[in-house]
Amino acid sequence: MAKRIEHIDSIRAIAVLLMVMVHAAATWGPPSTTQPSALVYAVSGLGGLAAPLFVTVFGWGCVQGTSTRRQRSLRAAFFIVAQGAINASSPHLFEFWTPGVLTLFALLTLAQPLWLKALQSEQIPTFHLTVLASFCIIFLAPEFQGQSVWASRIGTASVQQWFEHALLTGTYPLFPWLMYAMFGAWIAFSDGKPGLFPSNKESISMLIGAFVCTAFTFGFAMFHGLQWAAPTGDALLTFFPANVPFLIASMLGVSLIWLLLERVPLPQLSLLGQRSLTIYLAHFIPIGLFYSLDETYGFSLAASMAFVIAYTIVWWPAAHAWDRLAPRTNVEQLFRAMSKN
Repeated sequence: MAKRIEHIDSIRAIAVLLMVMVHAAATWGPPSTTQPSALVYAVSGLGGLAAPLFVTVFGWGCVQGTSTRRQRSLRAAFFIVAQGAINASSPHLFEFWTPGVLTLFALLTLAQPLWLKALQSEQIPTFHLTVLASFCIIFLAPEFQGQSVWASRIGTASVQQWFEHALLTGTYPLFPWLMYAMFGAWIAFSDGKPGLFPSNKESISMLIGAFVCTAFTFGFAMFHGLQWAAPTGDALLTFFPANVPFLIASMLGVSLIWLLLERVPLPQLSLLGQRSLTIYLAHFIPIGLFYSLDETYGFSLAASMAFVIAYTIVWWPAAHAWDRLAPRTNVEQLFRAMSKN
């Protein structure tokens, strides 16, 4: 078994905790009519990095090791089934057939030989060309990504609509989210020690450019009294669909988190990172069972935020307790079994 890289496990842990926080906030968070606070902005900002970080580290992991067509097919089938189980457990968030981030993982897994082989080419800067082409398409033909309305992005009335959502118009469609997987693979293929973010003129220039663009959009929004970022709507940065300012800002955020965890290791997060997919699946169970708590008990803004943060943090010790009580009962063990010839 390949030696684990501590800061990569920490990145996985942060990614899954942010995903838990996003779904908890969508379930028990304050209503949109509530006056935002600094804490709400902080949670929203970090939440916007959840899926980009999750998909980026998934792309990094795709580079590690080899897999057969049968193994990839089994994993993709598991992701599809698991997505259905998540949707069924959270009817307040999704329809049963709504494609989600695990659907994206399934498509990335099936297409893995194609996009990884393209990145391995030393003569063509595949990642950079993909980013540039994606930005151009989004600027010139934003309608390809569908409406910036949550209900329209989760509706799956037909097989055709499922494929449209999975590829273009859903919550985490292959376009443009393939970009994050390629970003993670690009980090893995770059020169340097395993798992380290490349530190060369090219990567430094990318970070500076992303910072300047993000700072400009933030300043522009403040100066003109516009909304800077929101999941949907008329904000400068939107998540559904992912527009160019959001893509730039989120890749900057992913890079900064990656660089930070390289330099400030958090070994306490290592086990949580090793069980990230298990925690991702398990955290939907309480959400599905108790999603109406805030409505039943009329949570205030403070109570909502406290509940969201507490629900997020509790999965850290829960991962350790789970490992002590049932060390072989986890999704990662299933994946290892799928990897056997």
